[in-house]
Amino acid sequence: MIYNDNLKMINSEYLNNLNKAQKEAVLYLNGPLLIVAGAGSGKTKVLTSRIAHIIKEKKAYPNQILSVTFTNKAAKEMQNRVSSILKTEAIGLSWLGTFHSICAKLLRKHATAAGLNSNFSIIDQDDQVRLIKNICKAENIDVKQLAPKYILSIIDRWKNKGYYPQQVILNKKDIYEKTIFPLYKIYQQKLLDLNACDFGDLILHCVNILENNSDINDIYSNNFKYILVDEYQDTNFIQSKWLKLLTKKHQNICCVGDDDQSIYSWRGAEIKNFLEFDQVYKKTKIIRLEENYRSSQNILSVASNLIANNQNRIGKTLKTTMEEGDLVKLNCFK
Repeated sequence: MIYNDNLKMINSEYLNNLNKAQKEAVLYLNGPLLIVAGAGSGKTKVLTSRIAHIIKEKKAYPNQILSVTFTNKAAKEMQNRVSSILKTEAIGLSWLGTFHSICAKLLRKHATAAGLNSNFSIIDQDDQVRLIKNICKAENIDVKQLAPKYILSIIDRWKNKGYYPQQVILNKKDIYEKTIFPLYKIYQQKLLDLNACDFGDLILHCVNILENNSDINDIYSNNFKYILVDEYQDTNFIQSKWLKLLTKKHQNICCVGDDDQSIYSWRGAEIKNFLEFDQVYKKTKIIRLEENYRSSQNILSVASNLIANNQNRIGKTLKTTMEEGDLVKLNCFK
């Protein structure tokens, strides 16, 4: 048994397999927390143990915990692990899922605030391409000169930045944006006419609703006593803004990630969300998970020396209890 800050006895069975830093991350429940988790450091174990701890200690009901992942597979794994820890199905974790699935659920409850009906459809990329092709045909734009997928990539970039058509600021250096901009306006109107939205709209509409309807914002910001986010280094502007809006009442947001594994800037991810977390959320506690359970020391040493050249990072020192292992070799092929 262990005791927390309030000297309340805690059944420590699910904490036994955690190292010191992992345990600290699980037990810290008051205020913003950024967990800098190196590769192979057990971040999923920390997140699931943290959820279980919140429930077990009655800090919040399961439906008062918002847990966000990037893939359905990761969400399912988290749900299964929490169920395993609690020795029961985690059926109450109704707000555990991906950014898109959670926003879709929220949007269906408040669809009219976005000009939609609650039975709106979510179109996939094939439907998007067909819609853009029809718009281009009507506007006499040659899709061989301006590919529909490229048009959609620009529209998606605008949505990731939180821009509806009326908010777009054109990049004068991009010769295609001037042509794509009016297509965006037509595209958005077509979606409304079809009672549909694309994946970018799911988050964009939710942010717009929360930002402009304080009564709706109050419902969710009051309800979510704890927010947990996985792979935070991969979030974009609109995702980060959505999370910020939901912390209006409670500041118990815990984001886990690794700035050394930020590889999705090409699809809108903004590493500054991670690096500037403690500036956005005051009194942030930062915990580093530096014990690697996956690689040999030789691999970690080479990787650490290489990534140290990147000055735009929080920094950490990975270590392992494993053997040194074979020397890392660099092979060149022609």
